Amino acid sequence: MMSKLSAFCMIICVAGVGFMSCNSKTEELEYTLPSSALVKSFSLSANDSVLDNLDKVFFSIDLNNGNIFNADSMPYGTKINKLIPVITTGGAKAVELVVPRPGKSDTTYNYVENPKDTIDFSNGIVKLKIQSIDESVTMEYKISINVHKIKSDSLSWGDMAYTSLPTNLNNVTAQHTLKFNGKLYCMTTDGTSYCLSTTENPATKLWEHTSVNFGFKPDVETFRASASALYILDENGSLYKSEDSGANWSATGHTFAYLIGGYGDNVIGTTKNGDVWTITSTDGSTVNAPSDFPVTGTSVPVDYSFPMSASHQFTIVGGRMANGELTPNAWGYDGTSWACLSNVPLPEGLEGATLTPYYSFEENEYWVATRESLLLLIGGRTSEGVCNDTTYISYDYGVSWRKAPELMQMPTNIPSLYGAQTIVVTSMLGSRASVAITSWECPYIYMFGGRNRNGEQVNSVWRGVINRLSFKPLQ
Repeated sequence: MMSKLSAFCMIICVAGVGFMSCNSKTEELEYTLPSSALVKSFSLSANDSVLDNLDKVFFSIDLNNGNIFNADSMPYGTKINKLIPVITTGGAKAVELVVPRPGKSDTTYNYVENPKDTIDFSNGIVKLKIQSIDESVTMEYKISINVHKIKSDSLSWGDMAYTSLPTNLNNVTAQHTLKFNGKLYCMTTDGTSYCLSTTENPATKLWEHTSVNFGFKPDVETFRASASALYILDENGSLYKSEDSGANWSATGHTFAYLIGGYGDNVIGTTKNGDVWTITSTDGSTVNAPSDFPVTGTSVPVDYSFPMSASHQFTIVGGRMANGELTPNAWGYDGTSWACLSNVPLPEGLEGATLTPYYSFEENEYWVATRESLLLLIGGRTSEGVCNDTTYISYDYGVSWRKAPELMQMPTNIPSLYGAQTIVVTSMLGSRASVAITSWECPYIYMFGGRNRNGEQVNSVWRGVINRLSFKPLQ
């Protein structure tokens, strides 16, 4: 923000030039800065019938451009047609508010004489005119009261699918989508042929399709990736690996009953020998699975840095235990050992749930929003084979789970699913400029495929976003 001195240096210069045209001894000029024309603070009077803590909504004062605004918009539906402004100046002689009225002449309010008048901010910018105490300067400000036009914290998925599954096949019977080396890879099959589709940016809806000849019969839904290679199981559980982005595949010599996912340069899964289940990695390490560990049907793992750990965390939720029951817990792996994370688990066990790292927003009493990371759990199937239609969230990396707010629940136009994959991809909205904010990053959730309550493959890609993240930043 500009200082008082710099805010008025232009006024001083103009006054000095005018004086010099009539006086030769300019060094004798003394000029008092008209600081009384400055707005020192702006707020709104408390009114709980309009909004709790209305008087604590923070307003920015931009002296450069003469703008007064609340950068963090007030909640959707806030009424702003009868608000009492609280304006502090340096002792101005005159303070006026010029309020627009559609189809009529503007109304001017004398704030000095009537500081308790209610002002209608709902018809656009209200002008604030301040005259300095010596009447030498009149400053004009534009007041904008920003209110969200849509529910800002809604997780919005749109009224229809963003696109269909990317493939060159006519009838998709199975799919799995993942992210590898900065690209998205979608493997699809019609039961006979196989297609691998890739893109760097799913927002473009432009994918490159390649037919894949495996030389064996793969289980497409076991398609996984480590940091350095792609992996897939054949119908007998043998593990195959591709180090050239899916063009060629070779046997690794490993077999798995279930493939969980990649950690570092390895993939981890479960194996079964008689009644004994083990957790096995392609680096050769193996450990007996705890009795309550999910040996099949887990969510696709989420890999992220954990604040209290020196290594990154690998987390899965749900799945079927060795005794055949479903677990409601989250499990974590830190590169050395596994641990059950959940102190407050899901209300019921699920298999094939979709786990997504994403965000929510918390607003303080000043209506300033802070972005918080969370895990979002969508879909999955219960022990009765019914698709779960409740979305759950965890703010503590899977330690405790709760039902997500209604604004984050899935819309009724998206069928309840299990076995879908979500990938968060950041897109640039707007266009870049050197001064004004015309572009900003927006993280979208892309949800691929999944199966409906009848077990049928869904040929859709949905795109979701917390509305607030798509708003153009105010400045």
